[in-house]
Amino acid sequence: MADQICALVTGVGGRSVGHQILHGLLLLGPKYRVVACDASSYSYGLYQVSRRYRVPRADSPSYLAAVKSLVKKESVNVILPGTESEVKILAEAREDFEALQCTVVVNPASVVRVCANKALLAAWLTENGFDVPKSAPRGEWQAIVKEHGFPVVGKPTTNAGGSRNVEILNSEDEIRQYLGLLPPGLEVIFQEYIEGPASEYTVGVMISNNGELIDSIVMQRKLEGLSLGMERSISGKRYALSTGYSQGYIIKDACIQAKCEELALKIGARGPLNIQCRVNEGRVYVFEVHPRFSGTSSFRADVGFNEPDILLRNFHLNEKFGRLYYPVNVAAIRALSNIIVPMDELNSVPACLD
Repeated sequence: MADQICALVTGVGGRSVGHQILHGLLLLGPKYRVVACDASSYSYGLYQVSRRYRVPRADSPSYLAAVKSLVKKESVNVILPGTESEVKILAEAREDFEALQCTVVVNPASVVRVCANKALLAAWLTENGFDVPKSAPRGEWQAIVKEHGFPVVGKPTTNAGGSRNVEILNSEDEIRQYLGLLPPGLEVIFQEYIEGPASEYTVGVMISNNGELIDSIVMQRKLEGLSLGMERSISGKRYALSTGYSQGYIIKDACIQAKCEELALKIGARGPLNIQCRVNEGRVYVFEVHPRFSGTSSFRADVGFNEPDILLRNFHLNEKFGRLYYPVNVAAIRALSNIIVPMDELNSVPACLD
């Protein structure tokens, strides 16, 4: 169809946010002409569309040139970035793509920069009146222990996707060992452990291209299976952290929604924002804010909260949206899936390098 909008989804590996975005668009059948790209031809989402490409990694000097070449080759109207590293690059280069008549569905670069560093984010949240776990840099971890006791959570300030190098630590020896095993140059912060693994939530908020609230959706996380990260029993008590692979229950919670919507508006979001929090003694403690689509975007799309579709239409066509209808009190259960690809097909994915 000549009048189809062409949407490029980047970073479409099987466990990626890009694959979640792809799922939402493909639910709509032929509504969009969907093109996918990834740095690896061994990427699940590439084989769900007929137009697929390899591009350099986002940290490559040739990445932007390759994506621009792909935009021209396929007459791409809209880009939906599917990895955190691509969000950072494309947010900074948004105007370059607008010059090519291509819309990038991405938050302002200033928002992306704040959220990309957990220390900066914790400071911003505190300054703006949101409850956060008490935090301290690596050289001041004793202050957290003195005020809150053990256990504490150690996490990198950047590049901690999928809970990489995030640990529950229960003694000074464990903290020193943790610091000694980190990759060189990796900065970390220490935070108090907020009780309530059964009261952890991931919340999606959509903000329009002109800064108006569209809607939000709450998933109460079930820390089990793929969603369960670090878990420890300390003095007979369970402590647990989540991974980047959420599953659980889609619910309505006016308090959580109001707090997360306030945060999204105050931080200046434009587009998708994903917030992770725990509720303890009636207070919503925010510990992650991701200015991108979510690892739960496919679940949300399945119940009618289709962020890729809605934000594409808002950003590119300037369509207006209010609150959405979607069912709640339903369970969203995650599983692995497979795809079989002939080797000649895998080896023939074209490279778009410049």
